[in-house]
Amino acid sequence: MAYMLAGLNDLYEAKEDLEVLKQEYPELSEQLVHVVSLTRQMQLKYGYMGSLLRDEDLPEYEPKYLRGSILHLYQQEVNKLKENPSIEKLIDIMRKYKSINDSKLFLLTLGAKPELLQGSTIIK
Repeated sequence: MAYMLAGLNDLYEAKEDLEVLKQEYPELSEQLVHVVSLTRQMQLKYGYMGSLLRDEDLPEYEPKYLRGSILHLYQQEVNKLKENPSIEKLIDIMRKYKSINDSKLFLLTLGAKPELLQGSTIIK
């Protein structure tokens, strides 16, 4: 039971840090919401977006059934986010909350309530 509370506390802390990011770096936050929304609309895995932001090669997240030209457009949008001068602030948050997977972190960005994400494992 204590483990579940710690997980929920982590989600609340992450949400708070994302709010601070939104206040202190509004342009970065706006770009982040844009790319997270695009990821959701294109039905891509949030882990793919996270791996692109961290320059990691995670083949299990790479889209298999997406036209190359569409994937290229998506990657361009992620690269625009990565070119933001304040991107390290976001990367620091991602590192700090590595125990919270990318999907939960990015859903918090879109305004999801921590209680709804706590314990959820079906979102990738």
